[in-house]
Order: sequence, then structure tokens, then C-alpha cells
Amino acid sequence: MRRLMLFLSAVVLVMSSLACGSISLPQPTIEIPDVDIPTLEVGEMQTHRETIPLPAGTVSVTVSIAFGGGELVLGAGDPAELLSGRFRYNVEEWAPEIAYRGNELTIEQGGLDFHEWGVPSGITHNEWKLNFSPNVPLKMGLKIGAGNGELDFTGLQVSALDMDMGAGDFNVFFDSPNGTAMENFTLRSGAAKMTVSGIGNAGPRNVTVQGGVGDLDLDLTGSWPVSSEVRLIAGLGAITLRLPHDIGVMVETEGGTASLETEGLRETEEGYVNDVYGTTERELHVRITTGVGSLRLLVVE
Repeated sequence: MRRLMLFLSAVVLVMSSLACGSISLPQPTIEIPDVDIPTLEVGEMQTHRETIPLPAGTVSVTVSIAFGGGELVLGAGDPAELLSGRFRYNVEEWAPEIAYRGNELTIEQGGLDFHEWGVPSGITHNEWKLNFSPNVPLKMGLKIGAGNGELDFTGLQVSALDMDMGAGDFNVFFDSPNGTAMENFTLRSGAAKMTVSGIGNAGPRNVTVQGGVGDLDLDLTGSWPVSSEVRLIAGLGAITLRLPHDIGVMVETEGGTASLETEGLRETEEGYVNDVYGTTERELHVRITTGVGSLRLLVVE
């Protein structure tokens, strides 16, 4: 513990052609209080496993995940197990806190509260592998601070998905059609580099994406079951939007000074459209507010 004394002094010298003199100002002393920075002890790797059976008759479950940082892997698991989780970490304070009450499942990394913050004493490891039952609709919310991982929603029934991503490198997959209707898909990206594949397989009626300073690659292809409204607010990073060729697409842009590249679209008075716009039962209406990064709009097979 140290006490830091900061002395500030000021001497003003006023000179003129008629006289010279000096003005002495008092020297103030500002005391900066002691600051204790907690230390998080890095120890041996620990492994914790958690299994929660899926109760009979469960209609739906709300899942909330708070992950501070590290490596996160998510996917479908045993149909009879609502959650099968493996957690590996070497900071005791980061032990996961898991609760399931009233069809609400909360999975939270320990030590996320402000008063529990600290500086690790060595190299840290934090690895989560989460598997969920494909037999029940899940309303999922994820808040991720930093790290990397793969979030594979293939085979799950996801009725809503809200992702708040900080920094890192994440891949998100929907490789097969969603087992239930999805109303909203919301993504907020800070400094993360993210690839989201097969959003059409998720089939949300509403998509909202807030870009940050990271790079986003958003694939809107897949077996869209309904028409969808897509709202994209770009940030400072680069955004690539991959658009389907087999359902009608209309893209409207407004706002900033982003560089724009298009492929497979034609420009009309209303916006950019693909070749089948106006001829298909289902359509995507995409509204983009551009930032100062780059934007690519690509129609893919």
C-alpha cells in the first residue's frame, strides 16, 4: 500500500517595460487516497459438471447466460437433459452459479459483480461447454464480455435469441431449420469479430443488429418459414451481408459515409432488390443505417 503525494506549484512572472516583479502563489498539496487493487489468485484447473434433467411436461424455458470471458462452446445435447454443462477454470471466484426455478435457467460466471473484480496473479483459463435439450423451446439471452467460441444452435428449438457480445471471435450457426417459431433475433456487437450462418434457418420474424467496431459477417440464407423485417445499424467495423437468391429481398440504406459494395442486386428508386423480388410469397425487407465502416451486400446461391 502506498500513499502518493502530489505537489502542485505555480509561479507567475509578470514583466513590463516599466517595472518587473513577482507574484508568489501558495503551493497546494493534494492527497490522493490509498487505492487497494484486489488480486485474483490463479490456481490449479478445476472441472465442474452440472446436469439438470428436463422435467416432464415442460412447455418452454427461458435461459440467461452471463459469461465474462474465455472460451464458450454451445450446442444441442441429450434430449432428456435440459442442461449438460462442463466448466473448467483456474480462478476460484469464477466458479459458475447455476439456478433453475420456475422454468427459468440462469448460468452466470462468478466474480462479475464490480466489488469482486481484481487483477489475476497469473495466466487464466475459463472454458464452458453447454449443451441443451432439443426437446423444448428455449428463449435465450447471452451476455458475453470477451473471448472466443462456437455457438451452434443447430437442432435446438429457439423461440427468441438475444446476444450482447463484447470483444473476441465468435461463430454462430443455424445449420438446419429451427424446431419452433422464432419471433425476435437481436445481436449487439462491440469489438467482436463475428460470423453468423444460416439466419434463415432460425426463421425470425424480426432481426435487429447493432454493429460496433468489430467485423460482422451475417448470412441471411436458409429456409425462411416467414417473411422478415431486418434492421441493421452499422458501426465502425466492416459488415458483410449475405442475401438469399430464392426469396425476394429489398435493401434500403440511409445514414453515414460507409463504402458500399453490392453483388447480385440492382438499384431501384426504392432501394436495392434481387432478381426475384416481388415474385415470391416470402420476402426480406432490410433497412440499414450505415456508419463509417464498409458494407458489402452479396446475393449468394
